[in-house]
Amino acid sequence: MDLARMLGIIVVFGVPAIIGGGLVYHLFESWWVVGIWEALVVYMAGSTAYKAAGKSAK
Repeated sequence: MDLARMLGIIVVFGVPAIIGGGLVYHLFESWWVVGIWEALVVYMAGSTAYKAAGKSAK
């Protein structure tokens, strides 16, 4: 996978991580829940990058 595509994936998942983290904190007022949200976003970004790398390698 080229660098531009990896940076694009990071930007696309960075926006929901930042905005969603603030929204989750506003709704639940708990840093634990925000940590769970961020872990889910990191997992989704990693699986998307893994799938993108697998398709471009073939």
